[in-house]
Amino acid sequence: ALNLLQFIIRQAPNLKYPNNGRAYFTSGGSKDLRGGLQLFRGFFQSVRPAIGRVLVNVDISAAAMYKPGPFMDIALEVLNIRGNARALSYKKHSKEWNILSQFFRNVLVDIKLPKKTVTKKIVGLVEAAGRFPFTQEQEDGSSLPTTVADYYYKTYNIRLSFPDIIGIELSRGSGKNTVIPAELCTVAAGQRYTRKLPQNMTSMMVDFSKFRPEKRLEMIVGQKGDRTLEYATSPYIQDAGMEISEKPITLQGQLLKPPTIFYGKKQPADVNNGAWNITRQHLHSPETIRAWAVVDYSLRLDQNVIKAFMDTLEQCCTARGMEACSLALVSAGAPPGYNKPPEIVLVILPQSAADIRQDVKRAGDVTLGVSTQCVFSGRQLDQYCNNIAIKINARLTGVNSIPSSPAYDWFTKEDFIFLGADVGHPGPGVQNKPSVASVVFSYDRHGVKYSATSRVQQPRQERIGELGPMVYVRVAFWFSGQSNYHLQDAITRYGKVNGKAPRKLMFFRDGLSEGEYAGVGELEFQDIKGSVWAEVKLKDPPPLITYLIVGKRHHVRFFPTNSQDGDRKSGNVQAGFVASEGIANPIAKDFYLLSHGGILGTSRPAHYIVLKDEIFNFDIRPIQEVAYTLCHAYVSATRSVSIPAPVYCTYFCIFY
Repeated sequence: ALNLLQFIIRQAPNLKYPNNGRAYFTSGGSKDLRGGLQLFRGFFQSVRPAIGRVLVNVDISAAAMYKPGPFMDIALEVLNIRGNARALSYKKHSKEWNILSQFFRNVLVDIKLPKKTVTKKIVGLVEAAGRFPFTQEQEDGSSLPTTVADYYYKTYNIRLSFPDIIGIELSRGSGKNTVIPAELCTVAAGQRYTRKLPQNMTSMMVDFSKFRPEKRLEMIVGQKGDRTLEYATSPYIQDAGMEISEKPITLQGQLLKPPTIFYGKKQPADVNNGAWNITRQHLHSPETIRAWAVVDYSLRLDQNVIKAFMDTLEQCCTARGMEACSLALVSAGAPPGYNKPPEIVLVILPQSAADIRQDVKRAGDVTLGVSTQCVFSGRQLDQYCNNIAIKINARLTGVNSIPSSPAYDWFTKEDFIFLGADVGHPGPGVQNKPSVASVVFSYDRHGVKYSATSRVQQPRQERIGELGPMVYVRVAFWFSGQSNYHLQDAITRYGKVNGKAPRKLMFFRDGLSEGEYAGVGELEFQDIKGSVWAEVKLKDPPPLITYLIVGKRHHVRFFPTNSQDGDRKSGNVQAGFVASEGIANPIAKDFYLLSHGGILGTSRPAHYIVLKDEIFNFDIRPIQEVAYTLCHAYVSATRSVSIPAPVYCTYFCIFY
């Protein structure tokens, strides 16, 4: 029934505009990305059941589109070349060839001939297409050798201007392909770009998509007489006898009290709309830096500038209660000048250095086993250095602060483990790469320290295939009192564990869609509840488990009914807003929690679905409070984050 309703509301615009099934896109307000792409804005629509009514979830959306136009012009733009089309005379497998081949694969082109225009899909490129030889069948059944250029001249009286440049290859079936000169091809309009955007375009997409709440709501509701959504004129909606209100629904939510954030000597921080300042605070458990080094990859800064920055950073570390030895400065490529291995290496990066950062993290985390902290050059503000200081302390297993709330304190009185889990999949269009399952576990009595484990599994498989063994290893950590063991070491050392188990496990699962609640969610719960504890010999009963799904990939947004109720700076609903009544899912206990203060654009709440609950017996209020408190437990920030810390940490264990 829901699928039918989705079809009815989407059909009219989907027949008129480019779409991905759930959202459609128009050229109004489009933006040129260069590189052969452009951005379109559109509308997402989805029918959602609620208790006592059916809702239509509407939101603005954006998509990258192939720019329509002459194939040669688009190819030159993709390569960032300004010049004549003769520059497109590339050899097969050259760098430029590979770029164009990947960009245009499966793209539709219009081929203009004297009496007709046909639309075909590109399957490949051909070098020197005009010179491409083939045999042409004659009327008497014989075959004569010819070239593409000669064929078009004799058949259509078209003389090719650029016979030596690349052409396109079309599939003709039966293993035979057709070669078309590039100058006869035009990239067809209305095609979505479904691959991962290059990094330089990702920020442009973010800027294109973000709007202040009042502007976003205005775009969704539309001006008077605006019929973009076509609810009143769609023949499919009219034939079905449906009526859809033009006004957004109004909800009565609650504003949760922020948790108390304790620093050293139980000093509380003042939390304001999800943010707090640590300028005058000592860290809860500061670490000592016995050896550290700085590697300069910017290669443009004067040594005195770097030293001034590091002096400021060292002062901030000391002011926060940390002890730090003197620094060793190493230029990129130079041999290290210190006697003992550093506990942490600070790496100064130039702007736009994503590739360098990835190599640094791989070398530190995978190859060398040393903590790394990347910083950007030219920043000497105390606030920036304070932020770096708390990250360094956390990387050295120190504790920056402790969150506290009544429900959280009740939960942490008995032995417990917070778990976060997610599965990362290869990007769109990526083949032959596995998915990566990641699970993180708390291992301290405050719930702010986490260890992680990851597994590779079948591509696109959402269920965590080895969840049971992953949790079993964490149980071994629990009994050992240690935070890090290799899987085989834990099994070898502990085998079937005998002892006392934690009393509570709260499992936060990211990434499951509604269709996977009953399947994937239920199976994973049984992996924890049944499979693991069957292997563990316990003196006490197995722990109670609460299994929550945390969703961020949705289009529900909240807007203050008046500006006084929202954040004055961003216009968003204030941090701590929680809502369930009026939009609650009829098949599962759920709620929406906006746990972070908005900075740019319109904030997106997290959607929590309580799938199984043995700890709170589906009492939703303490679950909300514990989840909100955990959003203040992310150690690398002095503000609340959008999802609980155990889920947030899984993002750093997945390398896609």
